[in-house]
Amino acid sequence: MIVCSCNVLSCHQIKGTIAPDGTGPRTAGEAYDCLGCSPDCGRCAREVRAILAEARAACMTQCGSCAARDIECTVHVAVGQMMDGLDAENDLAA
Repeated sequence: MIVCSCNVLSCHQIKGTIAPDGTGPRTAGEAYDCLGCSPDCGRCAREVRAILAEARAACMTQCGSCAARDIECTVHVAVGQMMDGLDAENDLAA
Protein backbone atom coordinates (compact mmCIF):
# COMPACT_ATOMS: atom_id res chain seq x y z
CA MET A 1 0.00 0.00 0.00
CA ILE A 2 1.30 3.45 -0.91
CA VAL A 3 1.52 5.62 2.21
CA CYS A 4 3.19 8.70 0.75
CA SER A 5 1.91 9.65 -2.68
CA CYS A 6 4.35 12.58 -3.00
CA ASN A 7 7.38 10.24 -2.83
CA VAL A 8 5.53 7.04 -3.77
CA LEU A 9 6.59 5.26 -0.58
CA SER A 10 4.96 2.02 0.44
CA CYS A 11 4.20 0.66 3.87
CA HIS A 12 6.78 -2.09 3.18
CA GLN A 13 9.51 0.46 2.45
CA ILE A 14 8.78 2.37 5.64
CA LYS A 15 8.76 -0.82 7.73
CA GLY A 16 12.09 -1.70 6.10
CA THR A 17 13.77 1.26 7.82
CA ILE A 18 13.40 -0.52 11.17
CA ALA A 19 16.39 -2.75 11.94
CA PRO A 20 15.85 -6.33 13.18
CA ASP A 21 16.73 -5.20 16.70
CA GLY A 22 13.95 -2.60 16.67
CA THR A 23 16.21 0.40 16.19
CA GLY A 24 15.63 2.92 13.47
CA PRO A 25 13.81 6.13 12.76
CA ARG A 26 11.13 7.35 15.14
CA THR A 27 9.82 10.29 13.11
CA ALA A 28 8.54 10.59 9.58
CA GLY A 29 11.46 12.91 8.73
CA GLU A 30 14.00 10.35 9.96
CA ALA A 31 12.29 7.62 7.91
CA TYR A 32 12.41 9.82 4.81
CA ASP A 33 16.13 10.43 5.41
CA CYS A 34 16.70 6.67 5.57
CA LEU A 35 14.86 6.29 2.27
CA GLY A 36 16.81 9.09 0.59
CA CYS A 37 13.97 11.56 0.21
CA SER A 38 12.19 14.27 2.17
CA PRO A 39 8.60 14.88 3.18
CA ASP A 40 6.66 17.13 0.84
CA CYS A 41 3.10 17.90 1.91
CA GLY A 42 3.26 16.12 5.28
CA ARG A 43 -0.20 14.53 5.10
CA CYS A 44 1.32 11.08 5.59
CA ALA A 45 3.45 11.94 8.66
CA ARG A 46 0.96 10.55 11.18
CA GLU A 47 0.59 7.29 9.22
CA VAL A 48 4.38 6.96 8.80
CA ARG A 49 4.89 7.36 12.57
CA ALA A 50 2.20 4.76 13.22
CA ILE A 51 3.82 2.30 10.80
CA LEU A 52 7.23 2.83 12.45
CA ALA A 53 5.77 2.25 15.92
CA GLU A 54 3.92 -0.86 14.73
CA ALA A 55 7.05 -2.29 13.09
CA ARG A 56 9.12 -1.63 16.21
CA ALA A 57 6.47 -3.25 18.44
CA ALA A 58 6.26 -6.28 16.15
CA CYS A 59 9.99 -6.73 16.39
CA MET A 60 10.00 -6.44 20.15
CA THR A 61 7.27 -9.06 20.54
CA GLN A 62 8.81 -11.34 17.90
CA CYS A 63 5.77 -11.46 15.72
CA GLY A 64 5.44 -10.11 12.22
CA SER A 65 8.73 -8.65 11.08
CA CYS A 66 11.27 -10.90 12.86
CA ALA A 67 9.48 -14.20 12.45
CA ALA A 68 8.48 -13.45 8.85
CA ARG A 69 12.10 -12.78 7.90
CA ASP A 70 13.37 -15.93 9.63
CA ILE A 71 15.76 -13.90 11.78
CA GLU A 72 16.03 -13.25 15.46
CA CYS A 73 16.14 -9.81 17.00
CA THR A 74 19.25 -9.15 19.04
CA VAL A 75 16.82 -8.38 21.86
CA HIS A 76 15.33 -11.86 21.63
CA VAL A 77 18.78 -13.46 21.42
CA ALA A 78 19.96 -11.51 24.49
CA VAL A 79 16.88 -12.48 26.48
CA GLY A 80 17.36 -16.12 25.48
CA GLN A 81 20.97 -16.01 26.60
CA MET A 82 19.97 -14.47 29.92
CA MET A 83 17.35 -17.16 30.41
CA ASP A 84 19.89 -19.87 29.54
CA GLY A 85 22.25 -18.36 32.12
CA LEU A 86 19.53 -18.43 34.76
CA ASP A 87 18.74 -22.05 33.97
CA ALA A 88 22.42 -22.95 34.33
CA GLU A 89 22.62 -21.14 37.68
CA ASN A 90 19.50 -22.94 38.91
CA ASP A 91 20.96 -26.29 37.82
CA LEU A 92 24.13 -25.58 39.79
CA ALA A 93 22.19 -24.57 42.90
CA ALA A 94 20.11 -27.76 42.86
